[in-house]
Amino acid sequence: MAEFDLRRLESIARLNANPTWVNRDLYRLLFKEDLYLAAYERIKSKPGNMTKGVDGTTLDGMNMPHVEAVIEAMRSESFTFAPARRTYIPKKNGKLRPLGIANPREKLVQEAIRMILEAIYDSPFGPTFSDKSYGFRQKRGTHNALREIRTRWTGVRWIIEGDIMSFFDNIEHDRLIELLRKRIKDERFLNLIRKALNAGVLDQGDFTATTSGTPQGSVVSPILANVYLHELDIKVTEIVARETKGKGAKPNPAYRSLVNKLYAGRKKGTITAEEVKAIQKAMRELSPYAQDDPDFIRVHYVRYADDWVIGIIGSRELAERTRSEIAEWLKRELRLELNIGKTHIRHAATEEAFFLGTRLSCAGRRNDSLVKHAPKPGYKAVKCRLPAGTVHLKAPINDIVAKLHQNGFCTKEGHPLSKRAWAVLDDDQIISRFNAVLDGILNYYSFTDNFARMRRVQYILQFSAAKTLSHRHRMKSIRRAFAKYGYNLTTRLRNKDGEERVVSMRLRKSFEGTPFNFKGLSNPGAGTEIRALKFGIRTKSSLLKDCAICGATDGVEMHHVRHIRKMGQEVKGFTRIMAAINRKQIPTCKKCHTDIHAGRYDGISLTEVALRMA
Repeated sequence: MAEFDLRRLESIARLNANPTWVNRDLYRLLFKEDLYLAAYERIKSKPGNMTKGVDGTTLDGMNMPHVEAVIEAMRSESFTFAPARRTYIPKKNGKLRPLGIANPREKLVQEAIRMILEAIYDSPFGPTFSDKSYGFRQKRGTHNALREIRTRWTGVRWIIEGDIMSFFDNIEHDRLIELLRKRIKDERFLNLIRKALNAGVLDQGDFTATTSGTPQGSVVSPILANVYLHELDIKVTEIVARETKGKGAKPNPAYRSLVNKLYAGRKKGTITAEEVKAIQKAMRELSPYAQDDPDFIRVHYVRYADDWVIGIIGSRELAERTRSEIAEWLKRELRLELNIGKTHIRHAATEEAFFLGTRLSCAGRRNDSLVKHAPKPGYKAVKCRLPAGTVHLKAPINDIVAKLHQNGFCTKEGHPLSKRAWAVLDDDQIISRFNAVLDGILNYYSFTDNFARMRRVQYILQFSAAKTLSHRHRMKSIRRAFAKYGYNLTTRLRNKDGEERVVSMRLRKSFEGTPFNFKGLSNPGAGTEIRALKFGIRTKSSLLKDCAICGATDGVEMHHVRHIRKMGQEVKGFTRIMAAINRKQIPTCKKCHTDIHAGRYDGISLTEVALRMA
């Protein structure tokens, strides 16, 4: 069985742990069959690759002759990218976001380019990208970014919400190539990237050249965007180093006066219990440290793709100056416009900023409500009051309800409705789909300080599911649905072997706040050793295997499906074989592949398939 390895990529990643290393002769990597096999293994199971490109093809039917043709085109430098097919998805503000759907087979080349760029800029042995950058990176995500804000932004007084106008559409190609040249001295490789950028888009048959921007939806766009905005990370790091001042804030005289009064009264025994309570209540209204100390300044920064926020412990004048400096720098150095109308400066104690779907603020005084908090992961949680300047991260409940209304789960006011589009499904499919929506929302906002208010979201989805089941079975009232299925909306099914499967809504009983219940890694750098090993391991590729049905060795190509199972939906036809072996693609010869699509293998049994998937 043929194998491939990525030791050359591992070597590049090790060299680029030095952020000044300059890479040469990268284009020759694109002559290596192993790189495309590894790229295929990375992208083969993504559902989007079964979406047709402008030429009507998908990854279904991918074979080694296609890889060989790509390599030959690379050798002659004749490879070109077809235009992306333009499609639109709705945004939160009601507008549409344009996406470019690339030819799925060209995504193989894009993924190969992305792997090379990742080895250079995001090496597991020492990344070039900033620790403050969290978007489109291995082992990092939105929860990692929000965790940093939770743990490091205590005491922030001003928050700058960064908004770059149409960032992905306005990336200047020449400037991007200039930035890539800092680390890449290989014009053939850079020209290939330029070809990908200039491929253009087809929107309902109309071709539009792309003289600027990177299409959202492209495999390589995210890492190119990070390369572009890495310059912003460097600039903000300079601002942080320049503005940071002092070792700590000065004590608040009013607070210290109360502390001294309480201490003296207790020592002399002249203070009453009522006076102690009054002093302690007054102390909770104050911060232990001075809020306007000009000799203590801190600037914090977090970026996720083109969304970024800056937190400042200092004056509003510093916040305004920082915003203006970044706006001027972006225009001068990156040819980007900062949307000043949307780049708000929020007073953290009295206003809320919005970042990664979360409302962000820093309390100006202690909160009398008790919260559970563990000082370190694994330690027992204890109840305590939040100190002054504590970061508050809250779920935007009204926005979530509005989104549920937009998707047909409730009225504008939040009253549950039957999800009519799902009423045609089987009971277990309906419940599974509602579970997926509920779990997604509750897991994303698991860390929020107002998690108790997520009861409303659960109520809407629970009763929407009950109304959908009632609608499906034409029940006269929702009470009958609960009488039949129970509070958790439970249904039981039996397969052909008599085995019972129980499906019910996964309802939460407790909505107690857990402010550090983030789903990302506790340390974004964790697992670096494992990532590094991925470059060196030898891996078998499905493209090099024999036909899984008849065992033929010639003319083998890959049969792909978008999903092998979805939301409890019954799997039929040949896809049930793929579901049984948990594969979304299998190698087949040309004849067997044709027979699969013609339905001639729909009745085949698992034992009749020569499974060579190990």
